[in-house]
Amino acid sequence: MTSSPPRHSWAVATTGTAAAEGLPVSPEPDIDVRCHRRLRGPYTGGGALLRAVVPELSGAHDALIERRAIEVIALAPDLTPLVPIAPQTLTALASRAERTRFYSVTRTLRVSHGVAELLMDWARALHPGGTVIRFRELDDADPTDRELVAVLLRRCDPAVLTVVVESDGSGDDELGRALRAYADRAAMPGADPEPAADADLAQFFLDSDGTSRSPAAQRAYAELPADERARRHSARAALLAERARPGESLGARLYHLERGTDRAAAGTALVDACESCFDNGYYEAAMEIAHRGRAFFGDERPKPYWNLTNKIGACLSYLRRGEEGFPYFAELRSGNTEPEIHMNSCYMMAMLYTRHLPKGMHDETRALEWVNTAIAIADWNPDPHRRVFVGAFMRNAKALVELHRGDLGAALTLVNDGIAMTDADLGADEQLLHRSVLLYNRAQILAALGDHAGSLADYDLVISRDPDYGDYYFERAGGRRANGQFTEALADYAEAIRLSPPFHEAHFNRADLLRELGDEEAALRDLDYAVILDPSHVDTLVNRADLLMALGEADRARADVETGLALDPKNAGLLCARGTLLAEAEDIDAAFSSFTAALESDPSFLAAWVNRAVLAYSAGRLTQAVDDLDRALDLEDDPVLHANRALALHDLGEHERALADLDIAVPVLADEDPDLLYRRGASRHALADTAGARADWSAHLAAYGPDEPSPFADEIARLAGDLTGGPTAVGAGAGVGAGDPESAA
Repeated sequence: MTSSPPRHSWAVATTGTAAAEGLPVSPEPDIDVRCHRRLRGPYTGGGALLRAVVPELSGAHDALIERRAIEVIALAPDLTPLVPIAPQTLTALASRAERTRFYSVTRTLRVSHGVAELLMDWARALHPGGTVIRFRELDDADPTDRELVAVLLRRCDPAVLTVVVESDGSGDDELGRALRAYADRAAMPGADPEPAADADLAQFFLDSDGTSRSPAAQRAYAELPADERARRHSARAALLAERARPGESLGARLYHLERGTDRAAAGTALVDACESCFDNGYYEAAMEIAHRGRAFFGDERPKPYWNLTNKIGACLSYLRRGEEGFPYFAELRSGNTEPEIHMNSCYMMAMLYTRHLPKGMHDETRALEWVNTAIAIADWNPDPHRRVFVGAFMRNAKALVELHRGDLGAALTLVNDGIAMTDADLGADEQLLHRSVLLYNRAQILAALGDHAGSLADYDLVISRDPDYGDYYFERAGGRRANGQFTEALADYAEAIRLSPPFHEAHFNRADLLRELGDEEAALRDLDYAVILDPSHVDTLVNRADLLMALGEADRARADVETGLALDPKNAGLLCARGTLLAEAEDIDAAFSSFTAALESDPSFLAAWVNRAVLAYSAGRLTQAVDDLDRALDLEDDPVLHANRALALHDLGEHERALADLDIAVPVLADEDPDLLYRRGASRHALADTAGARADWSAHLAAYGPDEPSPFADEIARLAGDLTGGPTAVGAGAGVGAGDPESAA
């Protein structure tokens, strides 16, 4: 008998015995972490976990910590002293007033993958017999912790590291789906601490920082007189401030200040917490705190109220919910007359229309209207230094709009204007982040203009100023590849991967370059890892399926095709790949249908036209093969396609068209494929061009030489004899055996 492979545990808190619930008991944890966001805000659970793991690794396994320095510092900044070499990017070092770059919404997912790999390394190094980590209160956790645990469930081998999750699993997010896919239900008796019989139940609830699930404690707290409740909250906030544990300013202390007696301190804390979460890319938390802050300030609507309103709109934009941000930006404009608030609202409206809205809602004309208004306001700022800063920033924003409008020259002029403004106004060491962003954007525009040397010079400069920022190496790798510097491009991809949390795009792009350079095994390793990082990225599945077919791994390729089509049923690349696999399995009708479906989905998909033509030719459907190759050549004037069409045209007796195609193909391809000379000779023979036929056949036979005779030598001898009155020539179909059309990748 064989046992089932181990799985993670989806724990349900029980009040009775596990047997009474009909569930096995979840394994006892080696590390038990609470995740309730009221404790420490984002990464309450993840930070607590790393505070247990990283000190164990410190010293003997510093290399493991260094490899995941960004992830460690993101989840638990207080562990920075244990990180051997902490990265120093301009983004991380910039003051709040200098921040002009903010993290992508995907950064937390990338961080989660890095943490998963760190934990697996830790478990293998220090707990080779296996270890168990339990995450409690995930139903009340911040989205960062829910995302992290979802990744751990998918990526951690339960035989090495078992994850126990306390959750009802009802959420329709990645955690809910991961629980259903990777964990078995189990019981977790006695999950919550209960107050002592003589306890002050209201204080018990307060000391739990509002997380106790005891009905009696919740009831006692609710029954406190309002002034007494506020006084106790302030006392608890003071205790937490004195204790100063990491993260509590985003969780427990903020919770108590909000409900305490010092409104000024509470208002400041809400704004600071929102700003902190926003700066770190914790946009769900920033938005939740901003909503709380707006409710706290109420009808007073002081300046912080408007800052929080702007943050909600910005968070929605970064969270890809930009259309929900319109009413917040409208409220900013209708509710006050502060120029800077109007400028920021206009800027965000421009970014919505050019970047953050769904593609179908983009409107570059409206974006231009809004960003021009932002520039007009910026240029009237009474502070000359502030005027330069915001003026350059808004011109940089307009450059993005012009880039999307297709006016690359205007985009370049605007960025150059921004660089000139800042260089004239600032000292060499001022506003380094803002200036690096301008250089980076100019590099991208120059690359789009085809000025790779200029683009690479800007990337070199910005990397010299911000050498620990991995994204710059990733972008320079693309520029170096476009400039033919393949070895240097690979080095940049490697550096981008080293400096960043796990980075799907870097492995995806490097795989494409590696395949172009002929290193298919290395390309496959990168694509395998890219699929681990993002199993739903369809283009990765397309590329890996294509590579697996080239490597002869049809079963794996078929699995990728079916997985991809489940995600995107009309994906032309996957439909074409399925057609190729079906053709190789000699299921001709199904293959033909799959190629046809690819073309119905995307009539410009070249490979489907070519492969369907090859299939039609093999099935004797010569006219259709020619028609499909006609369409393919309309898309791309490729000598190989001319050679393929010539073969079908010859078989149809259309020798003049066949000869015209071969006149294009032979000069380019005959050195590698001398059989084309035989084909053209046969077409010339059919058109009674004696001298031309002799010349092509002579060149064809010479290309083979005496040691490797041409497979068409006998036919050429007969045809050449016919030209001189010798043996009878073969019929009009001479040359049909010259080969089969080539299929497209």
